[in-house]
Amino acid sequence: MAMMTNIQHFMDGDNIVDDLPDEAQELIQFLTAVIEASTEAYVDSIPSAFVSSCRNDKLCEGDIITWISLDDDQIHWGCTDCDDSGIISGWEGTRWDKRILTKH
Repeated sequence: MAMMTNIQHFMDGDNIVDDLPDEAQELIQFLTAVIEASTEAYVDSIPSAFVSSCRNDKLCEGDIITWISLDDDQIHWGCTDCDDSGIISGWEGTRWDKRILTKH
């Protein structure tokens, strides 16, 4: 089953909530790395970016890849070898959004 995350639920304004447990802090570090990798690779197509080794690194030797869906602007990520996967919403305009947007 895919993990569905709205990154805004972990934020207080522009910052991550301070008093999260260690496990939640580790998850946030992973999710923000996914956002950065996805948006750094973003052009005008569906990019695929390498993020890291699988979060299940003791059990899996796969890599995490990520892409931004043109249908819903959500970031999708998944492991190349196991079923670890997820979708991130609410990432637009956060400090991890590395897209270079043209203002008109």
